[in-house]
Amino acid sequence: MQTVTIELTNNNSLKALQDLEHKHLIRIVKEPDLNSYALPGEPISEQDFKKWVEYTEDSPTVSLTEAKQRWATQKEKLQKLAR
Repeated sequence: MQTVTIELTNNNSLKALQDLEHKHLIRIVKEPDLNSYALPGEPISEQDFKKWVEYTEDSPTVSLTEAKQRWATQKEKLQKLAR
């Protein structure tokens, strides 16, 4: 399961999402608990969690400036696709 936060631009987009919800393809969460670290789905073992932490600690990092630049580029691509 994946969780996505979206911003609706008009009432037609809300209607389209509600149609998907009625078809049981998505679930609209009215008031998400943004402070929760738990996500729906299968639990992982402590060993797998430790492996995940090690993997993320060993992964390369980027500066905040670079991350903002990457996001700006990606955002522009997405906006062009949406037009």
